[in-house]
Amino acid sequence: MKTLKEDVRSRIVMAARSEFVKCGYRKTSMRTISAKSGVVLGNIYNYFKTKDDIFCAVLRPLLSVIGECMAEHSKGEHEEKRLDFSRQRQKEFLSSMLRIIFLYKEELRLLLFESQGTSLENFRENFIDEQVAISRTYMEQVETSVSPLFFRISASTWLTIIGEIVSRPDLQQEEVRQALTEYIRYNTAGWQELIKK
Repeated sequence: MKTLKEDVRSRIVMAARSEFVKCGYRKTSMRTISAKSGVVLGNIYNYFKTKDDIFCAVLRPLLSVIGECMAEHSKGEHEEKRLDFSRQRQKEFLSSMLRIIFLYKEELRLLLFESQGTSLENFRENFIDEQVAISRTYMEQVETSVSPLFFRISASTWLTIIGEIVSRPDLQQEEVRQALTEYIRYNTAGWQELIKK
């Protein structure tokens, strides 16, 4: 059972999410969040110091899932010092991607396209930097040399693909599944080729 404090925070976050999705971060005012949540404006500041804090609270579940997926994705491969190119691993990765995209489609759109002026505005660059670091460490372990720029391009491509999907409301889940399946196969073949050289 939620405490009163948790209930009020939840109402603020839900109202803010709705407004951020509809109007974007910059065009959503604290007054609107107050009106939509039914929480007096002055009282909102007892729960969140700034609109940015509310934006981060809206995106926290997504960011948590992304962090967990990144940790899980890199953990096993680094421990075993080999990439798993099996169809089963590809299916698991696809399933994970689809789950994130369809559970957090609006949050992803906010994060990728509406976070300017927030503490999350550098998410894209930070994500790419983290992926480059993970990839470099792995390639050093298997004694394969790949250009750091290639790692950046690879990580950036994934963000572009996700951005393309979440910015198009007309896409059906099956169409997304097919496109991601094809890209994962295409990408896997490329990594296999790089590891062999």
